[in-house]
Amino acid sequence: MAPPHPPAPSTVSGTMLKVVFEAAGDDDLSVFKELVTMLDEGRGRPKEAIEALRWEGVEELEGVGVLQAAASKGSLEVCRYLVEELRVDVNGADKEGRTPLFFAILCNAGVGTAKYLLDCGADPDKASHDGFSPLHSAAGSGDCETVKLLLLKGAYVDPVAICGTPLHCAATKDHYTIEKILLDHNADCNKMVDGKTPLIAAIDADSRNCMLLLIRAGADRDGALTYAMENLHSEKLVSNDFVNCVKQDVAAKHIVPDGAMALDPDDATLYSNRSACWLLMGDGDRALVDANQCRKMRPDWPKACYRQGAALMLLKDYKGACECFLDGLKLDPANTEIEDALWNAYDAMADVSKNQG
Repeated sequence: MAPPHPPAPSTVSGTMLKVVFEAAGDDDLSVFKELVTMLDEGRGRPKEAIEALRWEGVEELEGVGVLQAAASKGSLEVCRYLVEELRVDVNGADKEGRTPLFFAILCNAGVGTAKYLLDCGADPDKASHDGFSPLHSAAGSGDCETVKLLLLKGAYVDPVAICGTPLHCAATKDHYTIEKILLDHNADCNKMVDGKTPLIAAIDADSRNCMLLLIRAGADRDGALTYAMENLHSEKLVSNDFVNCVKQDVAAKHIVPDGAMALDPDDATLYSNRSACWLLMGDGDRALVDANQCRKMRPDWPKACYRQGAALMLLKDYKGACECFLDGLKLDPANTEIEDALWNAYDAMADVSKNQG
């Protein structure tokens, strides 16, 4: 006669299921063992009984097993019992492909739980079905110790998910220390995922420290600046500190590429954005050259007038700046940015006249 099968999840009441998962999460080993005995019903197959239990009714937790639940709470005693006594699969996954190690890191259960699972054979590279790995999770949450642990245990430093690599995750969250750890382990600072490198991810997130670290690690500055000029509004480009980061590390004359202009030489916006970059670097002459080209291409664009005026202000040609700002204000009378700039230019011109007098 064949041995009886363990109870299917559908035969376990919702109340019993909840009690088992709560005991696992509370790390109440004595209560948990009693519950396992009840589930087994004398069949002598506690492992099968416990592995048959899967959480139901909550979409994001659908199919989560008991070991995942214990790991997510850092319940080490229950984890030890499940892994060492019942021999539950340490790499077992839920419907989304998430392992106990994944849950331990995702839920910030502590590096001790992650270390235990890894010591027991957890795969440091086993990713969920969407490609999100334990290292992605640790890097994104800023968990330095777990990142170090995973790398020590042989985790691949550049796994790719929809969010990019772990280096992309760290850059997006402005986790400078995590980024440094990954780079020290030879993470690819120019890995392109969905059209973005880690430096581009840092630009999008305004992660100043990460930008600078990536630049110093050899990230493609020209490609990142071309991306910024083509994809960001000029106001964002000015505010996100990217150019200032570059200015700290390299000579300005080497970092503004002509590649973007080559892609679309008739796009006045590119000249406007590059003019803004030169302004941030303090190069009024180059800023004015690009601003003049921008206005030549789009003479009816107030922003082109503004760029000319800003460059002339840097060059201390306050009279010329006033004329450009006034032209822009005529085109867009409601533009407070241009109006404020015009008044500043008038004030600067008045101060010069006063000092000369």
